Parts: sequence; structure tokens; C-alpha cells
Amino acid sequence: MIALVLTVKNEERLLRSNLLYHQAIGIRHVFVYFDNTTDAGKESIRDLDFVTIQDSLAPDTFAHLDFLEKFTSKAAEHHTARQCLHTYDAMVKSETMGMDWLISLDADELVCTSKNTPSQLPQFFSDMEPSVELVYLQTLEVLAQKLEYGSVFLEETLFKTQPSFGSRFQNITKAVFNPVTKKEEKFSYWFGQHLGKGAIRLKSGSIPHNVHRYVKKDGTKPVSVKAGFVLHYHAYDAPDFIKKFTNFSDRPITFLSGTSVNSLKLLFRDVVNNCGMSQEELYSYFANNVQFSPKEVQYLKKNKYLGFFSRTPAPLTEITSVQQVFQQKIKFK
Repeated sequence: MIALVLTVKNEERLLRSNLLYHQAIGIRHVFVYFDNTTDAGKESIRDLDFVTIQDSLAPDTFAHLDFLEKFTSKAAEHHTARQCLHTYDAMVKSETMGMDWLISLDADELVCTSKNTPSQLPQFFSDMEPSVELVYLQTLEVLAQKLEYGSVFLEETLFKTQPSFGSRFQNITKAVFNPVTKKEEKFSYWFGQHLGKGAIRLKSGSIPHNVHRYVKKDGTKPVSVKAGFVLHYHAYDAPDFIKKFTNFSDRPITFLSGTSVNSLKLLFRDVVNNCGMSQEELYSYFANNVQFSPKEVQYLKKNKYLGFFSRTPAPLTEITSVQQVFQQKIKFK
């Protein structure tokens, strides 16, 4: 049996659909931790009997466990530290419930193990060798093509395959306007995380290393394989772009590891929070700098560089399996 854990902040727009999708493909139970949420996210899922709802854990909840010290000591400041503590808490609870696997995601992420037919998670995990303790799901990032989606999980099927392609001639950039310098700057066409997410076998004795990776309590690595995908619907339209970077307004400029937050994320954070733009202006900024125009989409689909060479893999892949699940199995309320 497979469980899922999410830490969410103001994700009412996606949350219910995310949980119903995962239930439809084989998730048995979901733990949702609300991290300083101010929207109606809790109310939107309160009727789902396969979901456990609670607020973020107090930073000192696991202060007695030395192997979680790097999270408990930074939980007040770093939302990712709280997320790792929630994952550990869900691991303990899932094992008590008799679950075999736990997947930790964000509300804008969906598990996908088949691109063209609905995913079947019980079969996916039963096919894993008994020695496998961790399955790394590789990230595919949504291609934002609309200013505003009604249901992005249902409507969008194009995803970016990887952030870089091995050489500056193959790499794909997107021009983004910096309102402070009044200049366009080039960034990768891939905007969000690229490290993937993990599904952990609960009896493996592993704990979170960060939101993307796991280790054993003694510091050794669990036996892992790469299989399946996590679809990341990152800043997929103007309302989500505004919401996402509003959420980032008071977060540190370094990650939990001490690494600096990348310059594009800081730029978008400043655009949304510090440039005095109205909502109409932010919609326009999204359309001109984050959304992909029909011309850009055609360029990506054509997959040519230096005139006639092709990238491997192609920059875009089409995934219809999620759409099929929403069309066939989920009744919205």
C-alpha cells in the first residue's frame, strides 16, 4: 500500500484535484500538513475520508531525535525543514498504518509512471526488486501556454524534458525582463526544481536528507533506482505565478543547505512583491516573460539548433495520461 504526504500553503486551487488524482492511480492514504495557510484549502478537502489533515508541526516536535537536528534547528526559518519533518512524521504514521511506500510531493506535483495510459501505482511498486529502498521520480516541468487555466491538470499536456542539453549551443534560454535594471536577461527555459522527488520504502530505515533526497540514519545511501516521473506544474499561469512568489516573499535567500536561491527565483519574487505592479501589470509581465508564446512553442517542437541539428531528448514531451484520469475517473464537486 502506498501513502502520500504534502506540505501546502495557499494551494486551494490545486489541492483537491491533486488528491483525487493520486487516489485514482492507487494512493491509499494522504497526509496534508498546512503551513501557515490563509485560504480555504482545509475546507476544500475536509470531506475526503482518505486524507489526514493537520497544521505544521511545532519546530521542537522531534527535538529529542538527534538525526533530525538539522531540520528541527532550522524549522522556524525554513519551510523546507518543516516539510522534511512532516515527511518523517508521515513515515512513522504510514508504517503504523501498514503502508509499504511513502511519496513526498508539493501540491503542484503529480506522480506519473506512464505517459500515454493512466498510471497504476500498485503495479509500478510491485514491479520493484525487493532490494530497492528508494525510487527517484524524475522531474518534467509543465509548459505554460495560457494566461489562466481553468484546470491545468486537465488542460495541459506538454512538458519540458530537462533543464540543459550538454552544450551552450543546445541549451534553451528565455528572455526575461528585469524591471530594476530595465534590461532583458537570459535564463534557462526551465524555471523550477530539477532534482525530482522520492518514493521511500518504509521499512528501509531511511530519513529525509532534504525535500528531494533520503539517507539512512547512519548516513549511508539507500538502494535506489530512477523510474517514473513527477510532473511539476510550476508557475503554470498568471494567478499561480502571483500566488507562488507571494508565498516566497518572506523566505530566506538561501536554501536549507546554505546554497543561495537562484537569481531567477529572486527576480520573480521581487517582481511580484517589490516592484509596485498592479494585478493587471503582473498578468502582463507573466504573459511577456513566463508564458510561452505560440512562436516559442513551435521552436521547441521543431527541436533544431544551429540550423539542422536535433537535441536528444527533444525539449518537449506530450503526456496524456493525467488528462485521461481526469476525464474518466474523477468527479469534481
